[in-house]
Amino acid sequence: EKARVSFDEAHRTIIGHFRHEIGHYYWEMLVMGRCETAFIATFGDHNLSYTDAMQKHYENGAKDNWQINYISAYATMHPWEDFAETFATYLDIVSVLDTAMNMGLGDGLDPCTAPIEQMIKRYCRLGVILNEMNRSMGLIDLAPDILAGPIEYKLAF
Repeated sequence: EKARVSFDEAHRTIIGHFRHEIGHYYWEMLVMGRCETAFIATFGDHNLSYTDAMQKHYENGAKDNWQINYISAYATMHPWEDFAETFATYLDIVSVLDTAMNMGLGDGLDPCTAPIEQMIKRYCRLGVILNEMNRSMGLIDLAPDILAGPIEYKLAF
């Protein structure tokens, strides 16, 4: 809870943290030594110093207008963090769509078999609806993510 407040991350949760860390694991299992060139083309050069990137991030904050190209301010720090944040969002999308499908709100879209483009479209539409419902109760947005084109491209990766 202290980290959530100090980082000003209203949606920081244990499950979100686990999904982020699982993203690092899957980077090692699915990307490292397999498709690093495509990774670099999508997320940037992960061979840059992580320590330097972290220091720069914590001294200067996120890159300007980060919402256009990154899922979170933290994702701007280093390509590994960008991947982990994007991967965590992918898992969020699958989970929300799976819950919606099993609660009768999914329009028959199965996130385990649907193309990513359809998943993103449905998640965004569902997010608007759920956000409006939360706002009608004075609560924060359930799905605050803005999935601009570059972020959609990263999710497809």
